[in-house]
Amino acid sequence: MKEITKKWLEYADNDFYACKVLMKKSDKNLYPNCYYHLHQAVEKYLKAYLAENNIKILKTHDLVNILNETKIKLPKELSGFIDDLNPFYNPIRYPDSFKELKEFYTKRELNNYFKLTRETIKWLHHKLIEIN
Repeated sequence: MKEITKKWLEYADNDFYACKVLMKKSDKNLYPNCYYHLHQAVEKYLKAYLAENNIKILKTHDLVNILNETKIKLPKELSGFIDDLNPFYNPIRYPDSFKELKEFYTKRELNNYFKLTRETIKWLHHKLIEIN
């Protein structure tokens, strides 16, 4: 595995871990930050895949566009999840986005997104291993 790929994965794993730490705080005000870190973890795993395959990494945070660049097919349930997770890049940056997504900021929804993120990055990690 290339060094740059390893760096992307290290950063991605740090984001996933940051979400896990924030979730333990049980502070609903931190939920938007959790979703942000979940988004970032998936984004960085996708960018690691691009790096490993010598595909130009777009300077975007749009998970759907990045996934399309990888040319890999996620399982159906995870592909739909990418669409659902995609809007969570902005809420902690822009207050108007926060209001739009507020209904997702429940412990139950966060646990569901955490689980699906874990499955997605695990699946992507296996894809990276298959390359080597």
